[in-house]
Amino acid sequence: MKRILLRKIPFYFLLIAGGLLWLIIYQFTDITPTVKQEIQQAQATPINSQEIQQVRLQDYQLIKPLIMTEVMTESGGLKELNRALSFEINTLKSTGAIIDASVYVRRLNDGEWTSVNGNETYAPGSIIKVAGMITYLKMCEQNPQLLNKEYFFQGRRKGVPNQTFNDDPMVAGKKYSAKELLTRVIVNSDNDATLIMNESLDINLFKKLFTDLGIPEPDVHDPNFTINTTDLSKFLRVLFNATYLNKENSIYALTLLSKSSFTKGIVGGLPANTLVAHKFGETGNGVEAQLHETAIVYLSNEPYLITIMTKGKNVQRLPEVLSDLSKIAYQSMNKVEVTIR
Repeated sequence: MKRILLRKIPFYFLLIAGGLLWLIIYQFTDITPTVKQEIQQAQATPINSQEIQQVRLQDYQLIKPLIMTEVMTESGGLKELNRALSFEINTLKSTGAIIDASVYVRRLNDGEWTSVNGNETYAPGSIIKVAGMITYLKMCEQNPQLLNKEYFFQGRRKGVPNQTFNDDPMVAGKKYSAKELLTRVIVNSDNDATLIMNESLDINLFKKLFTDLGIPEPDVHDPNFTINTTDLSKFLRVLFNATYLNKENSIYALTLLSKSSFTKGIVGGLPANTLVAHKFGETGNGVEAQLHETAIVYLSNEPYLITIMTKGKNVQRLPEVLSDLSKIAYQSMNKVEVTIR
């Protein structure tokens, strides 16, 4: 029995000595600097970093649902893309193709982003219909029967803006379900369908959508309402993350957006058959035209969000501008050459 115990003593001694030796090496040598640095950094970094802000819903008891996480600093890894977009915008301005333009690009897997002329604001035009769709679908979560509600279209009303890009107008004297109207609002950007849907919207819920996302509350009666690319991008962000609507309605909304009939802008700068959920908007005053688009481009390895807002003298020239800037972003994200269709 004594022999067995004596034989085991060196083994335990070696284990203890080995552990002490590893601890001494870890604390006093540079053999594992990377591991030490990572551990020390993790311990030293506060949970609520100043570079990250969380956007949470505030109107619930006991819970504050997270809807967005904001990385406050631009990505250093997207500097080349930023330079390329800036150069193209300056070139387009010098040739008179545009008066101004802004671009926001965000990688959706990790939140890395870059922005050009991000503080510039624009009249959103029809692109704000995305907010109306989200509001109506939020109402449907409280009353699912709303999607099947029917509305009668008497005909075009005075004052409804004409559209440059709409090849499927509504038929006077016909009834349309809410689903059909939402499809027309998003797929065809139909102003007649939008007017009918807007009359059914809960305006307080519409305004709350903006403030929930950290966007200034809009004056729905102000024809001069403006927004920048960063804030406009938030609507697609919460749909992609399914953090504002439930999963079913988020998928439904993005499905409608993926069927948009407008293919002259961002989609025109992408390879054929690329899956894109997008919405465009146009507005103008006879002197200045504006054309904008916000989109999620579903690359297999790196889905990204891109929002482009433009001002020019001729709205017919602006879709090509959207395509050019879209192509630059795609090449940066996918690292391949693209042939414009």
